[in-house]
Amino acid sequence: MPREESLDWLVQIHDEHGATLHRLAVLLGAESQSGRIVRSALLALGRRGHRLIDPVERIEFLHEHVVHLARAVRPATAQLSLPTVEEPRQEEILSAISSMPVRLSELLVVSHYLTVFGPELAGIIRMSVRGSNQRLEAALESLRATVGDPTPGSQPGVIESLSQEVTAALRSAARQVQAPGTETLGDELRDVAQHRSFTLGPKLVAASVLAAAALGLLLASATRPTLASIEPIAPASSAAATAAPSESIPALVRAVPIHYVGRADGKLYRENRDLAASSQLVRTALEAILSLVPLDPDYATAWKPGQLLSAEVVDDTLVVDLVASAYEDITDPTTAQQAIDQVVYTTSELLGVPDLRVFFRADGGLPPEPFRSNTGFTRRGLNPMPTLWITSPRNTSQQSAGNIVVQGQVKPEGSVPVVTVTNLETNQVVAQASAQTSTEPDQEGWRQWSVTLSLPAGNYDVRAVVTTGASPTQSSENKVIRVS
Repeated sequence: MPREESLDWLVQIHDEHGATLHRLAVLLGAESQSGRIVRSALLALGRRGHRLIDPVERIEFLHEHVVHLARAVRPATAQLSLPTVEEPRQEEILSAISSMPVRLSELLVVSHYLTVFGPELAGIIRMSVRGSNQRLEAALESLRATVGDPTPGSQPGVIESLSQEVTAALRSAARQVQAPGTETLGDELRDVAQHRSFTLGPKLVAASVLAAAALGLLLASATRPTLASIEPIAPASSAAATAAPSESIPALVRAVPIHYVGRADGKLYRENRDLAASSQLVRTALEAILSLVPLDPDYATAWKPGQLLSAEVVDDTLVVDLVASAYEDITDPTTAQQAIDQVVYTTSELLGVPDLRVFFRADGGLPPEPFRSNTGFTRRGLNPMPTLWITSPRNTSQQSAGNIVVQGQVKPEGSVPVVTVTNLETNQVVAQASAQTSTEPDQEGWRQWSVTLSLPAGNYDVRAVVTTGASPTQSSENKVIRVS
């Protein structure tokens, strides 16, 4: 076996960057959960340390993790509320940033507090370089319209641009943030570094699982966010690909099918995600199942934190080898089947092999009993699926004002879907229509449906409802979108 890596580097990163990560989470509106977020970021980096060797990439990974977990736990309708400072011009800038649309204020915080721009900023916020540059420019112009151009003497020192003023103001605000409460994590990491390699010893595994469980419960209890909470990855344009080195902003593979579990019904839902292109896309998709937070808060993963050791595909067979900790706490048959289905349906759809047989391993050996099979695990038809899906638009997507096409799938026994659109700001129903639905199922067994609705600018909840059975039972799914 290869020699196991010491955790000394992770301890050093915690000591040097823990306070900055904590303050970043607080500035992004996640103060109450900043300890859990920083813990999750560091443990996630530890699991990937053997693949992230460049120190700069490791720090960028931590920044990205903190930003997107802060987005996920922030209250749905909350704007940022930055700490107050005494200097009048800085306070004026901070107040203006706090009052901006949260996507713009968040972008200003990430870029100017961390002083990252261009490819680095695009990677952290998961956008193309061109897209992040355009949005940042728009944010600065909006801020300039509110606070005016920088003037000599507006604050101590020579400030040559509004951008420099923003950085100075955010640094002043960050100094008002209390010291992070992550000392126990530092002690844990030091203890592990001194006594064991990074195969996640019991103490660290327990901390990881507890942190993940606590964060999962928080996400489950949160209300559905508006567009201010989470933003999908924007596709990289050809201009962005030219401007950014591939190692900084990797090419994206769009609409990779990742299957998650519905929190309410335990059914299997597909969420199309844009993932970094690689020579082993199956491995990338499996790692997404283990670590990528769903865009839709109604979804979750049945898997526990863990590292993917290998994913080997030969003809119609896939062997997935995970560290033993990935199987921990998956003890009941229902959860185990959900976890198996996540892997089987994601990989079989990605590979285009409907009869794919999946075998599981744990540290190269036999996995726990529910994950053992002599013939391999395969798809189970539409059994694990819900009665109804909305396939487009996806949750938190942005649409242009005008005609919006809502599409989805319904099982043969479901009625014609009725789609209702509610304005989240006024809580009023603004549109309702029955969808056009195919009469015959496709080759997978689904009936396709769609409906076109005209919507002005605003934040909307789009909900589709069907009924099944002689004693009608309702099934529904909803997505939150922003129209601009």
